[in-house]
Amino acid sequence: MAPNQIKKGDEEKISSFLAQTLSVEYEKILKKCESKTKYEIVKKKVEKPDVDKILDFIHSNHILGIHMVEDTKRYYPMSNMAAQTIGFVGGDNQGLLGVELSYNKELSGVAGKVTGVQNAKGGPMPYDYESYYPSQDGNSLVLSLDSTLQHYCDKALDEVMKVRKPANRCMAIMTNVNTGEILALSIKPDFNLNDPFVLPPIDQFPAIEGKSEADARTAVWTNKAVSETYEPGSVFKVVTGSAALEEGTMTLNSTFHCNGSCVVDDRKFGCWRTSGHGSENFTQAFINSCNPAFIKIGASLGPNLFFRYFSMYGMTEKTKIDLPGETDSIYVKEKDFTPVSLASESFGQTEAITAVQMISAFNAVVNGGYLHTPHVVNQVLDSNGNVLQTIGSQTKRQVISETTSNTMRGVLEGVVKGIDGKGTNASIPGYRIIGKSGTAQKLKHMQQTGQKTYVSSFVGAIPAEKPQYSLMVLIDTPTDGTYYGGTIASPVFAKIMKEAAPYLGIAPEYTQDELEHISAIVPACEGMSVDQARGKLQRSGFKNVEVVGSGGNVLNQTPKTGNNVSRSNKVILYTENFENRMIGVPNLLGLSQAEANSVLAGCGLNLSVENSGVQSQKARAVSQSPSPGENVLRGAVVSVEFLTDDETG
Repeated sequence: MAPNQIKKGDEEKISSFLAQTLSVEYEKILKKCESKTKYEIVKKKVEKPDVDKILDFIHSNHILGIHMVEDTKRYYPMSNMAAQTIGFVGGDNQGLLGVELSYNKELSGVAGKVTGVQNAKGGPMPYDYESYYPSQDGNSLVLSLDSTLQHYCDKALDEVMKVRKPANRCMAIMTNVNTGEILALSIKPDFNLNDPFVLPPIDQFPAIEGKSEADARTAVWTNKAVSETYEPGSVFKVVTGSAALEEGTMTLNSTFHCNGSCVVDDRKFGCWRTSGHGSENFTQAFINSCNPAFIKIGASLGPNLFFRYFSMYGMTEKTKIDLPGETDSIYVKEKDFTPVSLASESFGQTEAITAVQMISAFNAVVNGGYLHTPHVVNQVLDSNGNVLQTIGSQTKRQVISETTSNTMRGVLEGVVKGIDGKGTNASIPGYRIIGKSGTAQKLKHMQQTGQKTYVSSFVGAIPAEKPQYSLMVLIDTPTDGTYYGGTIASPVFAKIMKEAAPYLGIAPEYTQDELEHISAIVPACEGMSVDQARGKLQRSGFKNVEVVGSGGNVLNQTPKTGNNVSRSNKVILYTENFENRMIGVPNLLGLSQAEANSVLAGCGLNLSVENSGVQSQKARAVSQSPSPGENVLRGAVVSVEFLTDDETG
């Protein structure tokens, strides 16, 4: 609005109309109309239907002094999805976060404008003259993010927030192992991009308690994968181990003896298993995640070689990911190395790196040795959809040989299979997986508060023989009492990848042992003859069939059609009418899979294993549904999750 152009007597008419149309107080608009300034802003971000009403008002009433400058309003249809990665714009449409900021120049167009004629005093000329210059659209971005994969990660992390209650957020990153493309980047809690100034509840993000509103917003907006460092813990052993194999200071036949701790220059380092692992070879040291063994592996390299590979894997430089705010890592410089610092860094303590550095290094370990620059944007398009720029894979260097990388894939597949070969919490039936868990003590936090807190993580890739996709899960400061990465991060990896693998076109290939334990959908048998029903069940893998009654046809069955249960479960076929028999569900928590199956079979109930990839005898039931004591029909299905509670994997 240009007050000095408004004709005398039009002030009230203009104020009344604009107040009603724009929902702005009449008095405020009238004051602006009577102002002596050159221009006054009545309202920003006016929607087009209201603009059309104002234009009609101007032309119908020959009004001077009201001007409109074309503007845009950014809308994010996915709301919270990948919020810290996508980012948002401010009131001036300038990017403030994420790709909105890092690609602000490419996304920004040219604003439209309206020109008019004024006299020397800034007043209106005696004729109506106004020119309109339309805006020019900015470019568009094609992201590497996949909304389906992002959804899988978001869903799993929402459950982590409920169960593990991390004090300092949790995160999942999925990448293309061979290109550096980021396919999903989920950080929880997140925020609504259409209303980014609304903070999450304190109980979801306790770390913002006591912070100013501005600092709290910054903490929520910060991209945890890029702008925060963490101590990686045992995941980092892939760097130390691969370097030792590459340099020949260790082989698969190298042996170690762990009695629970070791001493370096009067500094005692403990293993997570205080009783020790005893004698172990190189692969077993990885599977056991044995700190004393890796202290020896690091010592075999010495400070110069260790630091060389630390640097070659990208730990001393930013990844140059196309997101803003990437922070520097923290580490002991080569000239300052001592036997103690070398020992500590060998198993992932003391150094602090970013999650995107760690997953990039892991990818290099398993993809043939090639370190790639990670990126979230694949293409830049003009307003007509033409490709202006393609951002492909950028290889920085080859860190280790194909031979060493192939050997490491075998070692890391052994990690996921576990010491007994029966599977760990990261296992998925039908898939060969490589990976490593990590549990790092937050030393700085302990020094400041005296409290022991941890960062739990797992990073893995699929398929083991030729990795294509990697996934990292990080849970920062879990507060539910459980903190081993192998216990709480590995199962999240398995849940996400179990959905992602088929979507990515990787079909399962089951071993005979997996086929015997894998669950299947119970087929419909009601209305069939007993022989027909037996045959159908056997073709579906259900060999344990019990017939109740002397009739020739099946009138009822348990488990009911559609239930997903282990093929080893008993299916009961009823050939006569029967009275429903209710049974109280026993408490299975803490039992092994074999023990739980035996208890349920004794009650006439069936077991469904949520994560049937874990067949280890160490795994114990951690949750069940229905709950203990709940009454169900004989033959009903009880779904149970079994997890191991240690750092292996």
